[in-house]
Amino acid sequence: MLAKARDGYEVVFGLAEVDASFANESILVADKRDGKALFGYQGPFRLVCANDKAGARSVRMLESLEVVRLRK
Repeated sequence: MLAKARDGYEVVFGLAEVDASFANESILVADKRDGKALFGYQGPFRLVCANDKAGARSVRMLESLEVVRLRK
């Protein structure tokens, strides 16, 4: 899966990271924080990888999630 942000940032996730039958990951698409809409530089959507130690895979200003197939 390819997550793309408005500012050009992109993050790739493997099947095992997004399918609960493989791993116990928590990946969320959020539109609010503490019950309030995200700030403009974060939203309108944000991809949050709750179990990551660093925030590199959390994508602010999320525009699209695309399932991609890699060549063999």
